[in-house]
Amino acid sequence: MNTSVIIPAAGIGKRFGGELPKQFVNIGDTPILIKTIEVFETIEDVQNIVISVHSHWLNYTKDLIKKYNCKKIKDVVIGGVERSDSVRAGLHLDCIQESDVVLVHDAVRPFVSKDLIYNIMNTAEEYGAAIPAIPVTDTIKEVSHQGFVVKTLDRNKLSMIQTPQGYWPSILKDAYEKGIEANFDGTDSASFVEFCGYKVCVVPGEITNFKITTPSDISYANSLLK
Repeated sequence: MNTSVIIPAAGIGKRFGGELPKQFVNIGDTPILIKTIEVFETIEDVQNIVISVHSHWLNYTKDLIKKYNCKKIKDVVIGGVERSDSVRAGLHLDCIQESDVVLVHDAVRPFVSKDLIYNIMNTAEEYGAAIPAIPVTDTIKEVSHQGFVVKTLDRNKLSMIQTPQGYWPSILKDAYEKGIEANFDGTDSASFVEFCGYKVCVVPGEITNFKITTPSDISYANSLLK
């Protein structure tokens, strides 16, 4: 299977704080972004990896890739303000459009397993769109802007969505083009695919495949490396 990966890494870390955007912060002695890349470098069916970054961090990212000898990086492109802009920045590349499956993965999910990656790849190849999900276990309530409960949602129908998400290139490109034309604001690639009427297959995610968002997540990530 010819598979390519787009890793949006253009965030500048406003919520995280610190001098470096979180994707460049070390866990152990390696930047999170490099840890994430290294997982996909070990996947035989992944031929190309495309990184989208903020223009201010373009040369910094290229230097990291060279330092850690990442061999499957096809290109480093300039991302946008929104995540959707960063994904779209990589979609025009020939290596993406010529792939059987395109994966989109968060730069700050370095603990994704090979098993989950292959599950997403195989499911996406069959159905055109696949995402990993974790069932919600806590009670979930809709809360008003004034701070009052509106209603309790049925958690049996809710899931927390992760990455990597996998798609046929034609579906992903069509979804983003139509979504942007309609001024649709989606929080992940699947949002755009759903908006355009495509069916998205859900596979089991992994608790360990968490997204590093806060400084406390760095401490937890470091504990997992011991």
